[in-house]
Amino acid sequence: MGWWSVAWEGIKRFGSVVSTVAQKAWEFANSPNTKELYEKVESVLSDHSTHVLQRSSEDTSAPDFFSASSGRNDKELKKLRRDVALQDEKFEYFSRLSAVQIELSRLRGSAELIDRSKSQIRIHASHLSNHFEQMRNTNGLIDDGNAFRTALYAIMKNFNHNMNVIGQDSGSKDLKKIEGIDIEVKRGAISRVGAFDAFDRTRKLLSDEIIDLARLAKEHRADLKKVKRDAGSLEPEIAGQIVQFIDEKIVKLIDNAESASYVLGQHLDELPAAERDENGDLIFEDGNLKMKNNVLDG
Repeated sequence: MGWWSVAWEGIKRFGSVVSTVAQKAWEFANSPNTKELYEKVESVLSDHSTHVLQRSSEDTSAPDFFSASSGRNDKELKKLRRDVALQDEKFEYFSRLSAVQIELSRLRGSAELIDRSKSQIRIHASHLSNHFEQMRNTNGLIDDGNAFRTALYAIMKNFNHNMNVIGQDSGSKDLKKIEGIDIEVKRGAISRVGAFDAFDRTRKLLSDEIIDLARLAKEHRADLKKVKRDAGSLEPEIAGQIVQFIDEKIVKLIDNAESASYVLGQHLDELPAAERDENGDLIFEDGNLKMKNNVLDG
């Protein structure tokens, strides 16, 4: 497999890239948990909701909606209208409050997807590093085996030649040559193609996960703008707390997720990528692997 010598010379140059991807993926995956941040802000909003309910229950000015208004004087009717308007305001406020709580709950589910994606990136990056080491070890093992096989073949050949010469000179028929030892390489016993196939599949899985993370982060940021706008319609104190927490904690984490995905994607684009057929099998041309890029020749 002469093509592999050329391919491996190209592949092994990217050991530092694989190491960098694995390290950055590990650091990124160990960043703060996005879901936990949402649980904190939801807790603050829940406390506010409880406080508003308690405050509302202490209000004794609730209107009597079931009593007939006939016979009441103008002063009483005006008070009744004010009480009705006040109840409408409370109901409308609770509607806005509930809408923000529902939206935060939905975003927490989205944050779980981001956290899961970060974890998957770490796993795939770790596997990519393992597969690279497997290729290195496989190549070294085969090269060592070939060198040993060549040396053993030369020893057997010289030994048998000497046995023939000694036997002819001495006339002895008891001298034994080395026979019946198979030192030929067994096809498929150790597959360098298989090692690269596993590496390339893991690279693709990691690439797809990084692309998904970038998409999730971008969509999440757009949703955060909406929930900040909705939260701004709440009472000033709680609105300020929520918006500040989102800006300083959650948005920062989402921005880091998106930027990290771009950095990892750029590093990953430097790695060799193989062409595959519709069944997902590697494509060979003239006995050589067909690559999507020319990194093996660069």
